[in-house]
Amino acid sequence: MNLTNITSIGLRNLIKLTERKESLIKQIEAIEGELASLILGKPARTSGKRRGRPAKKGAKTSVQPTTEGKAKRAPRGSIKKKIINALKAAGNDGMKVTDLSKKIGVKNSNVHVWFSSTGSKLPEIKKVGKGHYKLQEKKS
Repeated sequence: MNLTNITSIGLRNLIKLTERKESLIKQIEAIEGELASLILGKPARTSGKRRGRPAKKGAKTSVQPTTEGKAKRAPRGSIKKKIINALKAAGNDGMKVTDLSKKIGVKNSNVHVWFSSTGSKLPEIKKVGKGHYKLQEKKS
């Protein structure tokens, strides 16, 4: 093929054929991906779009998630025990959420959420003021 003698019509035909070839290659790659997922037993993606939030720029991507630097989850119900013990120690005055979170080593937001969800179900916990709670002694 001599590029010096190519016409604009020939160039347009060349571009159309190249674009068609690229689209066919994409289709073949999609089919190969579906075959591989069927062989591995994983469900194939039906659309070409990726789901989920896009990765941050400059973030390293890895095949397996690492657990380095991540704290292990506390056992179920441990925050309840910590909060009740701290409120018992505080006595009748109670404690503010900020002081309570510092004392038990939990984020403020987690303590607020705990009081609005789990704490609201416990009749012995009373709200004294804004972000201020106390443990009410059971009447016998």
